[in-house]
Amino acid sequence: MAITVTMIEEKEFKTKVRGYDPVEVDEFLDAICDEMVDMQNTIQTLREQLKQRAEQSAPFAPLPVTPPPMPASPLAPIPQMTGLKEEEEDRVPVDIETAQKLLASTQRICDEALEDARKRAEEIIQEAEDQVPDPELTDLEAQRDSVRAEIERMKKDAADFRKRFQNMLKDQNEMLNTQTELF
Repeated sequence: MAITVTMIEEKEFKTKVRGYDPVEVDEFLDAICDEMVDMQNTIQTLREQLKQRAEQSAPFAPLPVTPPPMPASPLAPIPQMTGLKEEEEDRVPVDIETAQKLLASTQRICDEALEDARKRAEEIIQEAEDQVPDPELTDLEAQRDSVRAEIERMKKDAADFRKRFQNMLKDQNEMLNTQTELF
């Protein structure tokens, strides 16, 4: 299925809780649309120039090809030229092949750029998620601190109880020793 500028402009995406920023996505899609329009215009201009040269029956000279600043995918395959003189037909496929190689190269570069952008977006999202404290984790940390404080208080109370119990046993032992002397 060939993707058109209209399809990109009209595409709507579902939103999720931690989804992409719709404004940023729209801006990127607009930039893609602009590149596609530029590429379509360039292709149309080149086709018209080839057609004019074929009609003029002038010796074929390769057209200067300048790659676009940001490569885009080819929108349609380059049609085979017809109606050219025999000597021109020998030269045209080489230039079409060169153009197809250039388009394939720009497609590969575009795919790599999109993959790099996707990876970078994932990294940014992960960094943002790492920086935002999880409310559940914060609650658990507060509970942990509360339990630790309670344990420390209980240890202190246990030590105090042990000391008082030992003192009481000592006092009872002394009392028993004193009473045995009386009896």
